[in-house]
Amino acid sequence: MATKKRRRKGGRKRGKYVSQKMGVIMTYRSGWELVYFQWLDTISTVAKFYSESIKIPYVANKKTGKIRNYIPDLLVVYTDGTRKLIEIKPKSKLLQTTNVKKFRAAEK
Repeated sequence: MATKKRRRKGGRKRGKYVSQKMGVIMTYRSGWELVYFQWLDTISTVAKFYSESIKIPYVANKKTGKIRNYIPDLLVVYTDGTRKLIEIKPKSKLLQTTNVKKFRAAEK
């Protein structure tokens, strides 16, 4: 159940979603995230899902050694015990240098 939808600059939606499966209030930062939360609540093979629940350090700049944290959108736990990290992005942003660094850190 979505509550308090509002639009930001650039037309992005933000708000709160009450997950029926998890029994908690989650913050969504785009309409795509909201739809994905709603979909996860309906899938019987999804046991649990957590929004922005983990931090993965990665080297943002090799020259300076600057470390930043990557916070994936979701951690999904399936009924068979499988766990997956989900990042909700437009296809056009998947190959951006920063995102590639984040995804590689997550794979490790």
